[in-house]
Amino acid sequence: MDSISLDDQDEVDLLLTELEISQGRRNLILCIVASPAYREKVIQVIKARFPCKVQAVEKGDTLIFDLRNAQAKKEEILIWTLPETLSNDILDALNNFRELFYDAGVPSLIFMTPAELDDVIWKAPDFWRYRGGYHILKGEDLGQKYPAVEALSMPLDFSYQNEEELLRRKRINEYLLEKKSDQREQANILTELGIVHFLLSETRKAIECYEQALVIARNIDERGSEGKALGYLGNAYVGLGDVRKAIDYYELALTIAREIGDRRGEAITCWNLGLAYENVGDIKRAVDQMQISVDIERQIDHRDAEKHADYLKNVQTRLEKK
Repeated sequence: MDSISLDDQDEVDLLLTELEISQGRRNLILCIVASPAYREKVIQVIKARFPCKVQAVEKGDTLIFDLRNAQAKKEEILIWTLPETLSNDILDALNNFRELFYDAGVPSLIFMTPAELDDVIWKAPDFWRYRGGYHILKGEDLGQKYPAVEALSMPLDFSYQNEEELLRRKRINEYLLEKKSDQREQANILTELGIVHFLLSETRKAIECYEQALVIARNIDERGSEGKALGYLGNAYVGLGDVRKAIDYYELALTIAREIGDRRGEAITCWNLGLAYENVGDIKRAVDQMQISVDIERQIDHRDAEKHADYLKNVQTRLEKK
């Protein structure tokens, strides 16, 4: 399992064991993976162990059709991959036709992102209760990518020592939000509160704060604050695994940073865009955005310029090998 992150190897072993036990029997297993590229590596590991059929789900009605017509051999595993965003018709199909996964008589393994898991739990609860085991994988480069996003997502003067301090800052900001009437101050408080929620892994609450800050920034025509809120929303959706949505927010933030001449903001957003494109497997765009970021960081003497340059070299090497 050389292609699997060391952090995930035990969990993948458990997944393979569950598939082994389930061979020739009915079972519905979920595997949560944020990156489509990493998902494909996990699928290759499974294919090396078991005969598999892989089916991409695009619409709810086609999912129902494919399930009703599934003809798998006893030793096979049915693997289902979902699109990056779950439409209501797919959620309805999962919830209302969940028994069809068992009717095939063989194990079904469904891959989804953390954001899709959230949607399933809330919008397809019967399907969620009907599943067997589920396995959450961290991903191949989380140790490199997500701390980079985290570091760039915080203001230069934002630092913390531990979770206790984050909780203290959360209480302070919640108190200040009730007391302050100035909209500019409210936007700043909401932004910091969102960062705190994000670092506490309360990503949905972080998004709520960033969205409120974004509305205020637009109401008072504060372009800098608007750009920051958009960038933070991008970071939050990366955390949820909805990388395509994150890219949309980063693109909006980048436009504003360039319009107002915010060079540091441009460098930050280009770097996060590069990480996002790398995450979805678009290595060429990832390299382009990371190069822009490193060039700007060197011009403004950013403290992480050379560290990012080293990371960029690794990504460029992967692109050259393609």
